[in-house]
Amino acid sequence: MQIVPLAAMSFAAFVYVTFEMFSVGLITPMAADLGVSEGQIGLLMTVYAGLVAVVTIPLMAATSHLNRRPLFMATLGFLLTGIALQALAPNYWVLFAGRVTAALTHGLFWSMVNPMSARLAPPGQMGRAVAAVSFGATMSTVIGAPLSTAIGNAIGWRNSTWVLGAATIVAVVLLLRTLPSMPAQPRDANAGTQGAKAAIPSLIVYLACAVTALFASFTYLALLVESTAGPRWVPVGLSMYGLFGIVGVVFAGRRVDRRMIRINGLDTVLLMTAALTGMIALQLDSGVLMFLTVAVLGIAAGSLPTAGTTIFMHAGRHNQDLVSSIYVVTFQVGIASGSALGAFTVDAGYLAGTLLITLILGAVALVALAGFSRPKLR
Repeated sequence: MQIVPLAAMSFAAFVYVTFEMFSVGLITPMAADLGVSEGQIGLLMTVYAGLVAVVTIPLMAATSHLNRRPLFMATLGFLLTGIALQALAPNYWVLFAGRVTAALTHGLFWSMVNPMSARLAPPGQMGRAVAAVSFGATMSTVIGAPLSTAIGNAIGWRNSTWVLGAATIVAVVLLLRTLPSMPAQPRDANAGTQGAKAAIPSLIVYLACAVTALFASFTYLALLVESTAGPRWVPVGLSMYGLFGIVGVVFAGRRVDRRMIRINGLDTVLLMTAALTGMIALQLDSGVLMFLTVAVLGIAAGSLPTAGTTIFMHAGRHNQDLVSSIYVVTFQVGIASGSALGAFTVDAGYLAGTLLITLILGAVALVALAGFSRPKLR
């Protein structure tokens, strides 16, 4: 396995996802500086995810004939442009333009990074390569977002943006020096018309339900911890979630090549377990049980991207670029849907409803995987 280029791609994933989440911890100073409401800054996250979902598949289709290396570097060029616009933004609409610029190629980046990592891996180690890249995205939650927030609070959100830009330049330099040329792979139109390829529709249902289940609870994790353990334990809970996410990435990366169906099934079981434990924690007002919920949910969240990507690319191995873009869009739809469904129950004053959604959709995901995908993938 080519460790150095994989590490460079993982670092690129780290900076891209850190930029996506940048405003989460700095909503208040950004809103105050630009003279807009905090809700308007928060809306940028929705616009970002929505744009990624809309443009990813058309962009992948339009660029399917291009060498992946320069195209991959171009996505980081869009990210750098977005970073510069954000750092220099004199008003909200320039900030909006910066976020949109980076979002335009976010899905393209993720649609390429997994098939590219698979091409760098020896036969039978695709899952390990995907896990290496997923590790960078996970670390953006554990280190990237908290660090950008801390820097922003210390020296200003614009300077924090420039620091992220410097990190992006480092990623570009590393990739230019280590990433080999990767000509586009022609699609074999006659291959894979049976079996695994037929599993893709049910896998879409599985992934959409699993991601929606995850984000219905994760989006409101701070509220769940605060309501049981108290406000001062929220940072601890969020840190625990990220740390156990690393455990999930490592666990899935070591096993998913041999047990991809079982690892994906285990993710749904973990989601349901976390939901049940969390509902009991709310009922008993137990902070200890809620921290157990956070740990289990973190493992599921860390494992799911690696396991889900691997099984999608196995099912669509004759056109991995296309199936990777389908995966990215499905994941983004799941993020938006989970947050929206959770918001509905929270606004209705029923916080446990976020966990109930996770429980129900986790079960639906397991049925889709075991009942419909598994027979076609065996």
